Amino acid sequence: MPDPIEFENPDGLAAGAVGEPGAREFFIQARSGGAQLTVLVEKEQVAILAREALAFLDRLDADDPLRGEVAVPSPTDAEVREPTVPLFRAQVIGLGYDPTRQRVIIELREYSESDGDDEDALDEEPDGFVARVYATRQQVKVMARAGADAVTRGRPDCPLCGQPMGPERHICPRLN
Repeated sequence: MPDPIEFENPDGLAAGAVGEPGAREFFIQARSGGAQLTVLVEKEQVAILAREALAFLDRLDADDPLRGEVAVPSPTDAEVREPTVPLFRAQVIGLGYDPTRQRVIIELREYSESDGDDEDALDEEPDGFVARVYATRQQVKVMARAGADAVTRGRPDCPLCGQPMGPERHICPRLN
């Protein structure tokens, strides 16, 4: 397994989509100086991360309020930027807090494909990339809001079946 990629104090933290609704790709991105980490994720992962991150931050703020001035990042810092060539596709996203650093941790993991029948493979750490981003609470809050907004900017849902409707005619299974 490669060494974990760690981004401490990123200049920008983004969750969003690139492309037209119905053909979008979703990414989580961290930028620091000239370095950029881009990870491909699913739309549902962005929606869950946004919801859980905001709830996590609310609990964290109640238990351990921030003290002093807090820099609020610009919404443009939470926009996915080109190039969007992902290093890997995240299958697992974790969220935590490091009280020593006073940073929220977002961990993105890629598991390599393995044969589920191999009992020895169950005892080993899975291969693949691991990336950890240590960001401020405000960066995570702005990223989560931008990610939630990107999810809602997709195709509208059919009021009958809940499936996304595209620009072409929607054939609703509930009308059969």
